[in-house]
Amino acid sequence: MRIRTILLWLLAGDFLLFMASGLSRSQPQVVDCIVAVVNKQVITLTDLRLVDRFDIYEMEGKTEAADRPARLLDKLIDQKVVLDLAAERKAVEKAVLESSVQSLIGRLGPEKTRAELDAFGLTIEDLQPYLEEKILCETIIAERFAQSFSVNLKEIEAYYVETYVPAQKKLGLEPRPMIAVLDTIESDIKKVKAEAQVALWIKNLRKQAEVEIRTDCLKKYKENS
Repeated sequence: MRIRTILLWLLAGDFLLFMASGLSRSQPQVVDCIVAVVNKQVITLTDLRLVDRFDIYEMEGKTEAADRPARLLDKLIDQKVVLDLAAERKAVEKAVLESSVQSLIGRLGPEKTRAELDAFGLTIEDLQPYLEEKILCETIIAERFAQSFSVNLKEIEAYYVETYVPAQKKLGLEPRPMIAVLDTIESDIKKVKAEAQVALWIKNLRKQAEVEIRTDCLKKYKENS
């Protein structure tokens, strides 16, 4: 079973029938709705709940709880517009996918993973499409922004004074001399530059895409969280 597969005619409706958590498969309940449509591809409330409960995007502790639904939805929308660039989606290598599955289980723990799967009435294989799309999206981005970014001494000095030193002091540590952390700082700056370029690129892709966010459905996520 793949919950996220929805017939095109559902785009005109607000709800779909889906098995409620903890209920028998013979007891369908109206518990799902379409939270966004991206270039005629739907993102359901169930998609949002799944990526949240299984921490697909590893966002724990990185955002306020009130902002989490919107941030997760942004992740899913960004992923859709990036994947639309791939004329032919390459299959994710079995070993890579298995590694991602094991990483997910490791983060949540085997018992919690099983409990969450049971609550949704799923198996671990039902999560694979979500992980596959995440991996494919990351691969497209990595290939597109594979070039190295240049970093000059002025940028390194500024990062050392404005970012590295305050961060070390906040941790109660003595900052190391700049020369000792030169390579680390250069790597950090390149990462920041790459992330900024990726964010700008995705922002432009979203401007060109047809994106509809259904706020009423998003509210249901917040009400039931």
